Amino acid sequence: MNAGDEIEAREALILGQPQRMQPVERNSETEAIAMDLWRRMRFAITGDDSDPGPAENIPGIHFTMMRHAQLWEKISGLAIQLSAHGKIKPRERELVILRTGWLCRAPFEWGEHVKFAKQLGISSEEIERVTAGSEAKGWNAHESAILSAVEELHSDAMISDETWHTLRDTYSEEQCFELTVLVGQFITTAFWLNSLRIPLGAGITGLTAR
Repeated sequence: MNAGDEIEAREALILGQPQRMQPVERNSETEAIAMDLWRRMRFAITGDDSDPGPAENIPGIHFTMMRHAQLWEKISGLAIQLSAHGKIKPRERELVILRTGWLCRAPFEWGEHVKFAKQLGISSEEIERVTAGSEAKGWNAHESAILSAVEELHSDAMISDETWHTLRDTYSEEQCFELTVLVGQFITTAFWLNSLRIPLGAGITGLTAR
């Protein structure tokens, strides 16, 4: 199976069937909760604090995840912490998330974070290079190391000594610790996005996004 066929089959498996958990009913109460959380997450990830417009603009995922509102608030809280208050630079954070989403073959996660990556100035060429991984030509030593860390955590549930030592040339202990949490957060996110078959948001093209 070639790469294009693999992507098509993966998206058919996840997105080609109805989502497994239905959204809560949209009403004034659920919309107020979702709007507050969405605004905070949007600002944490992109720095955009402009008026998001009417409640109709709130991404549908928020209403689905409000089926378990307390857990969704905690998941969102960690995402906000890592984005707004994390010690890893935004560009590097998005490279980590993209590599995680690609290895997990998570259409929603990949597509959404391609959008965020482009807002940070990451090019389509670099996004394509993420799919090739840490050994692709064009990364500097630090970028290659953070992508290697993602790959090792995904395959072996730990960072190797070689990669750790390379990371410590440029990262503090706090940043190295945070990196493991960041990867774990988005592996977990891929688990529930894929398993619940969360549909893509408006304008998002899934695993084909570049």
